[in-house]
Amino acid sequence: MPKQDQTKVISAKDLGGLVLADFCPRCFWIERHFGKSPSHFPGIFSTLDSLSKKSVRRSFSERNHHPDWLPIKNVKKHIEPPRISVSVPEYDWILTGNPDDIFQLKDSSHHIVDYKTAKFTPKQDSLFPMYEVQLNAYAYAAPHHGFHPVSRLSLIYCEPQENLDNDLDFKLSFTTHVSEVDLKQNIVPMLLKKAREIIDSKYPPEAILECKGICSWIINFPGKLI
Repeated sequence: MPKQDQTKVISAKDLGGLVLADFCPRCFWIERHFGKSPSHFPGIFSTLDSLSKKSVRRSFSERNHHPDWLPIKNVKKHIEPPRISVSVPEYDWILTGNPDDIFQLKDSSHHIVDYKTAKFTPKQDSLFPMYEVQLNAYAYAAPHHGFHPVSRLSLIYCEPQENLDNDLDFKLSFTTHVSEVDLKQNIVPMLLKKAREIIDSKYPPEAILECKGICSWIINFPGKLI
């Protein structure tokens, strides 16, 4: 697969990063023009999220119903989510993404969900604004892939339980919490415009105060180029 042009292609997750409190436009500009730094995100979380998706697929395959641990309602059928890719020529971006799951509801509308292996803390998840944009980006692109209308967006938090059962064997169990996300598809073009304005700047913009991203590395590197 050819390498994506990071000044033309942006993922739903990366677009969501623009609304985080610690978003740095200088880091964004550098990473888009010169490449991202290696990720240190633990792979175990991706593995657990993958298991959640496999559990849903198996449940629908074997009994045509969502698993008992997934507390969603009015589901008519499960749809294998496609990889999203939609051109937005107005801002010269191709928006991409990978929804975790899509469910068609009994009223024929669609419910897009994203699984998060994390502890749910009401109104204190600092990454919630990013997730909100991510899901709305999926909803924005959904009609281009035949999924219309989208009526619900949800984050499914899979939270590891802290208490061990009275069993000598180690068994990790989870509780789930559904966090509804408001439909705000209008924020997607606004953020695509913002991202384009940053990228099209001839020189990197100012860094945020006390940036701890790639800016801090460049500033403290003796042979910095920018």
